[in-house]
Amino acid sequence: MELESILDPTGVTDAASDTSLAPRLGTLRGKTLALLDNGKPNGAALLNEFGRVLKERHGVKDVLMFTKPYFGTPVEPTQTQRIFEECDFAITAIGD
Repeated sequence: MELESILDPTGVTDAASDTSLAPRLGTLRGKTLALLDNGKPNGAALLNEFGRVLKERHGVKDVLMFTKPYFGTPVEPTQTQRIFEECDFAITAIGD
């Protein structure tokens, strides 16, 4: 997947009219999961539990945690690129 494929949740994008969904994985078994924490309290705890359950119940192979440096800013492009290169799917959460 290329960076241009990400939909901006704020609606500020040239592709605002594109409502297509990303292709779904057939299985989670053997896949690598990216967890993206926004840096607020309890976000990491929630994400770690998701990762544990997905490994235990659905055979996820690896779980990589990524954390934004500050919750009020967008994810850094270098982090996004690493997620695309190293992971098969991602989950993000907001703490507090």
